[in-house]
This record gives sequence, structure tokens and C-alpha cells, in this order.
Amino acid sequence: MRTRVVVRRTLMVVGAWLPFFFFWLLFFLSYARERPKLGTAISSAFAAIGTAALLSLVVWRFCARNPWPLNVRPGFYVRHFAAAMAYAAAWILAMYWIEGILLKRKFFDDLASAFSSRVLLWQFLMGVWLYGLVAGVAYGIQTRRRANESESRALKAEAALVGARLEALRSRLNPHFLFNALHTVGALVREDAARAESAVEKLGDILRQTLSEDAGETVSFREEWDLTQRYLEFEQLRYGDRLAVSRDIDPRAFGCRTPTFALQTLVENAVRHSIANRVEGGRVEITARLDGRSFLLRVRDDGPGPQGSSNGGTGYGLRALKQRLAAVYGTAAALQIQDDGPSGYEVSIRLPCEPPAPRGDSDDA
Repeated sequence: MRTRVVVRRTLMVVGAWLPFFFFWLLFFLSYARERPKLGTAISSAFAAIGTAALLSLVVWRFCARNPWPLNVRPGFYVRHFAAAMAYAAAWILAMYWIEGILLKRKFFDDLASAFSSRVLLWQFLMGVWLYGLVAGVAYGIQTRRRANESESRALKAEAALVGARLEALRSRLNPHFLFNALHTVGALVREDAARAESAVEKLGDILRQTLSEDAGETVSFREEWDLTQRYLEFEQLRYGDRLAVSRDIDPRAFGCRTPTFALQTLVENAVRHSIANRVEGGRVEITARLDGRSFLLRVRDDGPGPQGSSNGGTGYGLRALKQRLAAVYGTAAALQIQDDGPSGYEVSIRLPCEPPAPRGDSDDA
């Protein structure tokens, strides 16, 4: 299979350079001072186009190491200008050297003759043009690959988002959650009707946002924080003093975006595995801050984590979140887990800080 790929790519390269070979051959036959033999013309065309094709491999690697910048960078163009000069000079020297070997002529004599007839200037310009052509094709293929990768990542992100919505919906609607939620509301109705009404509203808000069709791959951190706060407020109605929450939110973080349900998933895991199954309850610490150009989200609890939780769990939520981060941000985002055994469990997300997308009803930070 690998041999087939190599052969196919080689044939594609040869096919791409073949028109240039015939063009050089016809040019040489038409404009040479003395009518050359066909064998001489073929040797000259082979020397010119063969060396250009071999040197184009270097150009291809150079373009791969210097990808097209998203913004205008003078250094990028300076490097390519210098590379074009070097390519043209190397092409001329290699062409005359190979031609001398094939036609049994002296290299320096041919080079001196080219200097005197000013042919060398035209050949140099031709070398620069060939460099530009090869670089243009290389960057065209780079752009197409970037577009394909972006499209692939978008499709993966969309699939992961659907999975996250289903997981969030399943978590909200599973019998255990609904039983406890209704039990909480029922108890509050007998004790405090106002708090019971607030609990019903919070539960409705959670379900409404979970089922929202408007949510994209990412949302502003303010929206994600509002959802998480509603979730925590409802859980605190259930657990009371057993659930303690500390918040350390950098106001600048509201200018960033996060994957939908990212923070809420981390907080829910902490409550489900580390608070709900402990009589004494526990503490959840939420941190959101900027670290240079990165946005750091951290959720820590003082429980045993999923492995020591009696609630079980498959770890799907964290796996799905990790897949979504990779799909949306590629290698620019990371999810890290720190399991300290019985003393605590911490999950952190580091991702680029992207400002919220413009909307008709923008939020104030």
C-alpha cells in the first residue's frame, strides 16, 4: 500500500513537470542560434526541468516549515524573497552542470557564454518564476488541507456537542435526579413555599438551557457561568449546608468563550461523585482566570473522586468533554486530572481565550 502511494505521488509530480519539459524543448528548438539536434534539445530540456523539479522538493519543505501567516508579516516575505534568489542561482548552476555532463561540454565555458549573451538574466528571472509557481502550489495545497481539517474538526465538534447535550439531558432526566429534585420541591412546599417556587424555576431554567437549540459549539463564559450557578443553587436547596461552594472568578474571564456545558459538567461531576454520597457533605472550589493568552477553568472538591464514589459512573462526561476540546481547539486546549485519592479530586481545562461572538443582545462583562 505504501509503495503504491509513493508510485502514485511520483507519477503525479512527473506529470506536473512534463508540460514544462515539452515547453522548454520547443523553446530550445525554436530559438537556438544554431538548429540543434533533437537529442541535444532533449538533453538540455532534461537538465533544465529535471533540476528545477528536484530543487522544488526543497521549496516544498521550506513552505511546509513556513506556513502562510494569517496576518501580514514582513519577515515571511523577506525569507521567501531570499529563498527565490537562492533557488534561481542554484537552478542555473545545477542546470549548466548537468547539461555539461550530458553534452560533454565545459561548465565554466557555458556559464561565461551565458554571461556575455545576457541569457543568464532571463534564466535567473525564469528561476524566480519557477520558485513562485512551486511555492504557490504548495501554499494552495496547504490552504486546502487547512480547510479540510477545519471542516473535519467542525463536524467532530458538532457530534461531540450533540453527545454532550444528550448526556446533560440524560443526567437531568434520570430517575434518581428527578426523584431527588421532586423530593426537594415537595419538602420545600411544606416548609417554605417561596423557596419551593424558586426551586421549580431553577429546575425549569436548567432544563430549558439544556434543551436549547440555539447553543453552538461554544458560548460566552458568562452564559456558562449563569447555567452553572443555577445548577449549584438548585443543588444547595437539596443538600443545604452539606454543599459548600467557593468561587474565584476573574471578571476578565467573562470576555472568553468555553465549550457548551464545559464548566457545568465539571461541577456536576464534583457534586455527584464527591458530595452527594457523603453524609458530612463537602466543598467544591471553582476557579476561572486568565493566564497570559490562556483561559484556565479549575474545579476541585475534597471528596474521593469518581473511583471512590458509590455513585459509580463511566467517566463519559469527561471523555466527551476532552473530545470536544480537541475537536474545537485542536492541540491548543488541554484537560488535566489530578486525583489526590481521599483528600481531593481536581479537573482543569486550559484553552485559548476567544472573545464572545457578536450577538444582538450582548452581555455586559
